[in-house]
Amino acid sequence: MKHQVFFIICLLMFGTTCEVYSMTRVKGWINAIKPGTFEQKDATGDTETSGQKLFTEAEMQVLTALKKREEELKVKEALHEQRAKELKSLSQQIEQKLDQMRRLQAEIETRQSDRKELDEKDISRMVKYYETMDPERTAVFFNQMDRVTATHLIMRMNPRKASAVLELLDPKVAVDITERVTQFKQGRAEAMSVQ
Repeated sequence: MKHQVFFIICLLMFGTTCEVYSMTRVKGWINAIKPGTFEQKDATGDTETSGQKLFTEAEMQVLTALKKREEELKVKEALHEQRAKELKSLSQQIEQKLDQMRRLQAEIETRQSDRKELDEKDISRMVKYYETMDPERTAVFFNQMDRVTATHLIMRMNPRKASAVLELLDPKVAVDITERVTQFKQGRAEAMSVQ
C-alpha cells in the first residue's frame, strides 16, 4: 500500500504519463487509500471502472444461481441445526427415562428379593409347624391342601418326618406329590446342566 501511494505521488509530481496506467486506475488507487475522493465512473470513457468488474449475462446467471444455492444451503443448515438440537433434547429425555426405568427395576428387584425372603421365612415357619405336628394330623391337612403347596412343604421337611406323613396320606395324593417332587428335581437338574 505504501508503495502504491509513493508511485501515485511520483506520477502526479513528475507528470509522467504511461499508457499502462489509465486515469481511472490511478483514481481507483487513490480511492483505495482514501475512499470517496473521486467518483466511481469517469466521463473520460475508460473501459475499466475503479475496481469493479463487469460480468457477462452468463456469468450473472451463474452468480445468481450460486447465490440462490447458497441461501438454500443456509436454510438447510439451519434446519439441520434445529433437528440436531431436537435430537439432542430427545436423547437427553430418553436417557432420563432409562435412568428412571433402571431405578424402578432395581427397586422392583429389591422388593421381589425382600418378598421372596419373607416367603421363604413363612414357608420355613410353616414347615416347622407341620414337622412338630402329629404325622396323622399333618396327613389330614396335606390331603386337603393344593398339590403345589403340599409338594413345597414336603420337600422342605425333615426326610424322616416327611416319609411318616407320606405314609399316612391318601395314596393318590402321595403319588401326585411324589411325581411333582421328582419333576421338580429333574427340572432343576436339567436347568443346572444347561447353565
